[in-house]
Amino acid sequence: MSFKSKLRKIAKFILSSTNDKKVNITVENVSYNNLLKGRNIIVTGGGSGIGKAIAKKAVSEGANVVIIGRNEKKLSAAVNEIGKNLKYIKFDIIDIENYNKLFEEISKQLNGKIDTLVCNAGISLHENSYKNVTIESFDKQFETNFKSTYFLIQRFLDYLEKNKIQNGNILVMSSETGNQCYDIPYGLTKNALNSYVRAISRRVYKQGIRINAIAPGVTASEMTKEYADTSDGNYYRDCASDRVFLPEEIAEVACFLLSDASVCISGEIIHTNAGNHLNPFWE
Repeated sequence: MSFKSKLRKIAKFILSSTNDKKVNITVENVSYNNLLKGRNIIVTGGGSGIGKAIAKKAVSEGANVVIIGRNEKKLSAAVNEIGKNLKYIKFDIIDIENYNKLFEEISKQLNGKIDTLVCNAGISLHENSYKNVTIESFDKQFETNFKSTYFLIQRFLDYLEKNKIQNGNILVMSSETGNQCYDIPYGLTKNALNSYVRAISRRVYKQGIRINAIAPGVTASEMTKEYADTSDGNYYRDCASDRVFLPEEIAEVACFLLSDASVCISGEIIHTNAGNHLNPFWE
C-alpha cells in the first residue's frame, strides 16, 4: 500500500470514528422477467467491477453477452461465475486497427448479430494534481478512455448500418467527474465522452439507435481502491451520499437503459451518485 493510500485510510478511519458513521449496503435487485431477452450485448472491461456487474445483470435478464478485456484470468473467472449465455474474448480496446476482426469474432460468438454495446473499459492514474501529469499518463488515459471508445462506437454504428439493425443501443460509462471542471486527464476524458454522447445521439436516434451514459460516483472497484478502500466492510465516504456505491447498483440502472422500456431516453448522462455532482447554494 502506498503512503498516500495509508494516509487516506487513516483519514477515513478518523472521520468515521469522529462522526460515528458506519455505512453498510444492501443492493435491491429488480427482477423484470427477461427484460433483455433477445439482446446480444458487448461489454468492454467486463472481467471485473461495473462491467462484470452489468454483464451478470444482463444475462439474468435473458441477454446473450460477450465480455472483453485484457486480463484473461478475470474474464474466464467471470464466465465461470455467471455461466450460461456469457462468453469472453481477450482483447485490448486500444488496438483500434483490429476492430474489424474483433467484430467478426464477436458476431460469431453471438450467432451473427450484435445490437448493444456497453463501453465500460477505462483507466484512472490518480495524479491528484495537474503538476503530476506526464505526457505518458495523459496519452494513456485519453487513448483508453476516449479515443478507443470514440472509434469503437464509430465501428459499431457502421456495423449496425451494414447489417440493417434498427434497434441498436449504446451505453457509455462516464463519471461524475465528467460534469465538473477538471485539470487532470481522467476527468477531461469523461467531459469529452459526455459531449460526444449528447452530440451523436442527435445523429442516430432517428435511425432507431440510442446512446446514453451513466456517470457513477465513487464505486467500490479495483480502480478506486487507492482512495475508496472498503476492505473493512465500511462503505462510508465524506460526500453527498455519505458512502461509496456498489457495481451492482450501477448495473440495475444500466439494465433499464439497455432495455426497450427506456426507448424515450437518449443523449442523456444519468448520474448514479446521489447528486454528489450538484452544487447546492448553501455549500
